[in-house]
Amino acid sequence: MSTEEDLLTMLRDRLPKDKVREVNITKWLNKFEIITDPENIRYVILALKGLGFNHLVAIETIDWLKKEPTFELIYYLASIERNGAMVLVRTKIPRDNPVIDSIHDILPFAYYQELENYEFFGITFRGHKGLKLWILEDNWDGPPPLRKDFDSVKYALEHYYKGLRYERGDSNE
Repeated sequence: MSTEEDLLTMLRDRLPKDKVREVNITKWLNKFEIITDPENIRYVILALKGLGFNHLVAIETIDWLKKEPTFELIYYLASIERNGAMVLVRTKIPRDNPVIDSIHDILPFAYYQELENYEFFGITFRGHKGLKLWILEDNWDGPPPLRKDFDSVKYALEHYYKGLRYERGDSNE
C-alpha cells in the first residue's frame, strides 16, 4: 500500500464513525477530504489533532448563494510529523443562520481565522469570546462584504460618495 492509502485507511478506521460522513482522497493534489455535519466539527478536529494534524493552515468559506443557500467551510489541517500531509474538513451551514462551534480552544490559530470569517461573511463561531470587527472600519454598518449578495459599488456610492457617481475623464483629453 502507498503512504496515501495507509493514511486514508488510518483516517477511516480512527475517526468517529458517527461524526464523519465521508473520508476520501481528493482528485486534486492528493489531499485527504473529510465531510462532516456542522454539529460534529469539534469532534472531528479534536480527533484529527490526536492523529497529528495539529497545524491549522486556513478556514476557507465558500458562499453558495446561487447553488444553495449555504456557506461551505473548509478547514485545512496539516501534519508536520506526516511530511506535510493535509486534510480538508468540509461542512455546510445555512446562510440565514450561519452559526458553528468555535475550534480556537483546540487549535489556537483558529482564533484569527474565525474572526475573519465572522467579519467578512457574518458567520458566528459559538464559544468564541472575541468576535468583533478587526480589519473593517469601526463604524462599518454594511452587511458582511464578502457575501456574494453584497453590492460593493452601491455601498461605496452611498457611504463614500454621498450618492454621486464620479466618472473618469478621457485620458487623451
